[in-house]
Amino acid sequence: MAQELKTTGGDVARTGERDEREMSGPVYRPATDIFEKDDAVTLVIDMPGVAPDTVDVSVENRALTVRGVIQAPVPDGYRRIYAEYAPGTFERAFSLPDTIDAGGIEASHRDGVLTLTLKKSEVAKPKQIKVKAA
Repeated sequence: MAQELKTTGGDVARTGERDEREMSGPVYRPATDIFEKDDAVTLVIDMPGVAPDTVDVSVENRALTVRGVIQAPVPDGYRRIYAEYAPGTFERAFSLPDTIDAGGIEASHRDGVLTLTLKKSEVAKPKQIKVKAA
């Protein structure tokens, strides 16, 4: 099941058409771990430097897209003269199999890590069949 969750993109993704809410700069592909159990699939996505209010999770046409803006504030009275960690956007997309209930996705963000729980549809959940004595 988790193998059916397909990803798109490279380590540093494209720079091209993006939502006007996003900052300019590079688009990074965040590292993601995927775990599965009988009733759900969990994605753990590293998004360091991303504030929870800048995270956008959406599903359209069975495509799950995750975006988050990295902000690199400059201390008051200073100007940036050099930066190795550029402000930009984390972005990752996944193709959802039919076994995932797109309406049952839950998201939480803590310490730069986004956790998504994708519940499986009732049809996809394993069922135990009780055998009756004849």
